[in-house]
Amino acid sequence: MNLVRLTAALWFAIIACAVFWRVVLRGEVLYYGDIMLYFHPLLAFQHEWLSRGVLPLWNPHTLFGQTLAGNPQEALLYPSTLLVAWLGAERAISWGAVAHLWLAALGVYAFARRRGYSPQASLAAGTLWCLCGAVTLRSQHVTILQTLAWYGWSLWAVEGLMQRPDVRRAAALSLVLALASLAGSPQMFHTLALLLLGWTLFRWREVQERRSVLCWGGVAMLVALLLGGAHWLPLAELLRHTERDALPLKESTGYTLRPDHLLLFLVPNLFGFPWRGEYMLNLFYWEMAFFVGTVPLLVVLVRWRRAEGEERFWKRAALLSLWMAVGPYGGLYLLAYYLIPGMQSFRTPLRWTAVTDFALCMWAAWALEQVVAGRRWWRLPLGLLVLATVWALIDQSLAHALAPSVVKDRTLSPEQAVVKASAMAGVLGGALWRATGMSALAVGLLSLQGKWRWWIAMGVTVAELLWIAIPANPTCSPDVLRREPEVASRLRESGQRLFVPDTSPIWLRYVNAHDFGRNDTETLRRWRESLASNIGMAHGLSEASGYEPGALTRSQKHFLQMQKRWREDPLLLRQAGVGAVAFGDSAEGWRVTFVAAPGARAWMAEDAEAVRWQMPTPQQVTLSPDGAGTLVLADSAYPGWQVWIDGAPARWRPFGGCFRAVEVPQGARHVEWRYQPDTFRVGLFLTSVGCSIWAGMAAFAFSRFGATARR
Repeated sequence: MNLVRLTAALWFAIIACAVFWRVVLRGEVLYYGDIMLYFHPLLAFQHEWLSRGVLPLWNPHTLFGQTLAGNPQEALLYPSTLLVAWLGAERAISWGAVAHLWLAALGVYAFARRRGYSPQASLAAGTLWCLCGAVTLRSQHVTILQTLAWYGWSLWAVEGLMQRPDVRRAAALSLVLALASLAGSPQMFHTLALLLLGWTLFRWREVQERRSVLCWGGVAMLVALLLGGAHWLPLAELLRHTERDALPLKESTGYTLRPDHLLLFLVPNLFGFPWRGEYMLNLFYWEMAFFVGTVPLLVVLVRWRRAEGEERFWKRAALLSLWMAVGPYGGLYLLAYYLIPGMQSFRTPLRWTAVTDFALCMWAAWALEQVVAGRRWWRLPLGLLVLATVWALIDQSLAHALAPSVVKDRTLSPEQAVVKASAMAGVLGGALWRATGMSALAVGLLSLQGKWRWWIAMGVTVAELLWIAIPANPTCSPDVLRREPEVASRLRESGQRLFVPDTSPIWLRYVNAHDFGRNDTETLRRWRESLASNIGMAHGLSEASGYEPGALTRSQKHFLQMQKRWREDPLLLRQAGVGAVAFGDSAEGWRVTFVAAPGARAWMAEDAEAVRWQMPTPQQVTLSPDGAGTLVLADSAYPGWQVWIDGAPARWRPFGGCFRAVEVPQGARHVEWRYQPDTFRVGLFLTSVGCSIWAGMAAFAFSRFGATARR
């Protein structure tokens, strides 16, 4: 048995290394999408201070300053933070993706084995889950991948407790839930919690010791909450000062599933691939990626009407999650929006397809050894063949007829519009021919019988999934992310902020949904030298702008005001401590311009005279005023900041709806601000209590296990 587990772990490691082979063999790093725009700058900032032995609780570089304590996507207390401190941001992100892909597969394998799946079926389940679109294409969103890695382990722990409720399995469940909640994606953890609830209700009739399960389950959840106390309490405080706690229903639509998107289960390149520069939708491909392979999909379709036992749960889970992915217009999401706590904080219903993929992977893995496709399933490739043939006959004439309506870019001439429409038609035609071939191969394989059928089917599926997974995770040289733009160093040395009123021209050039673009060093350096929002954070550059999913309401409103009026009202820039503005109507015309009258981060309200300031750590600011009056620090007003004047505590107040101000008496020479949030201190105490309880549970379980083994 140990050899089987070791073989499975080694196989999953090979799969993870194959997906990210450029990271493993070439030493390159992931960079695309949210990595360069958000996660790398944030983690580079964390690395700078963690390497000095300082745990950064405040981020002074985005939107006049944002709290890191409780930030739902910073994963500050997750174990990967140690990887950041050791390897640096870019390598921690890349090797973290490798590790979490392996962890995701191993967790599903463990759950499948606990459910009684054969070793082959369990191996298939883990392989399908780590290679399916919902997981392997999430590397650009670091915290989503980290959370998805715990889906299998969470079900493994819940199932274990229901089979044998004891202290050892309760300790395992509490640790897994704590890690999943700290991994950094609130929406995916919320979705996981609902999946666990559904699984528990499905299994409840078969549970023998229900009272013990409820008792130990309650203990496990309590310990998990205590373990995450240093995260949950600051998060509750943060939500009070953002608009994410209760988004309007209209903002909950985000990315939603349309009926034509369902074809992507069978034809993943129906709308093209962005790494080929041919993608036709405006939705990012990684949000639309829910392909599990042609063979697994056909397995599920063959078993659809004859689902029994556990299959029924996975069938219902797939259908309900797809229904949720439709969003408010489907009805079920609308009901959940009003009835389920936490649903009003999320914008992307389409991410429910992660549950769809999980259900399909588990179902297909279980049934793959048993399913035999009948003759009627040859209708699928035959129908696709007819469709592809018809499309090949009419695609060009149809492209000419529909070019004006299909191509909406007014900058294109009629001739260019026809060329673009023809190219789109060619992409769709190629996708249909590929789907025809793959479906015929899948039906042929499932029509066979014998011991080799499973191996051939899994080999074809792995090759098909890697065909998408590898190019969907582009890499670059780590030197691209380490080189500091010259403007960033100049602004940092002067202690002034950058202001980026609109990053869309740069995003449309480098991070548009249709084309990954080039990944050569020179192109990516130009991208970083644009200093689009958040990029400068990696080099200690502060912004009066920036992207933050949980932006403070006051800071966001002040940024929007500056965004509208910065050209005609330079005083707004001066009061925010802005020294340069990065802007342009297009990527070609983008420039970073130093302002004529740069501002200061700290100044006296009466005469706007600048005040000397220093920032020894992210949560400490010292100022040296020359006279009495109202001293304004152009940083976000947020609970947890405390101020001392010459060593004596003082009271501060918000200034201008966003900043912090304190009255300085005559003769004062030293003003010190410190970020010491009570929510974090109390939460840290609760985390310490949780660690102590969990350690006691683990020690007791280990002693019982040792005593049993000696007998």
